[in-house]
Amino acid sequence: MRMSLGLTFRSAKGHWVENVSWQHSHGSIESFVPPSPPLDPQKVKELQRFITLSKRLFVMTGAGISTESGIPDYRVLCLDCGEQTPRGVLQERFQILNPAWSAEAHGVAPDGDVFLSDEQVRSFQVPSCVRCGGPLKPDVVFFGDTVNRDKVDFVHKRVKEADSLLVVGSSLQVYSGYRFILTAREKQLPIAILNIGPTRSDDLACLKLNSRCGELLPLIDPY
Repeated sequence: MRMSLGLTFRSAKGHWVENVSWQHSHGSIESFVPPSPPLDPQKVKELQRFITLSKRLFVMTGAGISTESGIPDYRVLCLDCGEQTPRGVLQERFQILNPAWSAEAHGVAPDGDVFLSDEQVRSFQVPSCVRCGGPLKPDVVFFGDTVNRDKVDFVHKRVKEADSLLVVGSSLQVYSGYRFILTAREKQLPIAILNIGPTRSDDLACLKLNSRCGELLPLIDPY
């Protein structure tokens, strides 16, 4: 699989470096999505029933659904002035600053990062904010980050208005998402989880499906 910023990544041992944008050919999604057992027809029926019985279904999605769909899942934020930059625009700036830079990576992480050495990244030029010159970061919540209180309150309100909750493509390891599962449990909402591998809330779910989002969801009638 080729990863591209206008740059080619090759492998080595060292540091994780963010891959801001990538191109992939048909079938390359297998590099991102972990293996899963074949679809269980009975589990599909159970999920269909769960959704059909839900009148106000609250759906939480994670990287598992973004990975399979190829969604450009975030913008880049200036930590000083708050200016947002589309990933495509930032990619162009990377190319301008690093026209001759190239590297290769043996493997790709589930989140799209690649593994590079100190030597490979030492000469790599990282752009700053075009408005104020401040540092940039992906506009996402990392481990240890906090979520805006207004957003948290908004989601808690939506959970309390729901009659059921469906988790799609998340292990719920980050507390910023797990907290809403706890709210749903307090409200005694039925919880279903679609995710490859175990999650932090498997013991709270009435239904757990260990399948690929892109294979199972198209089989479900939302009506």
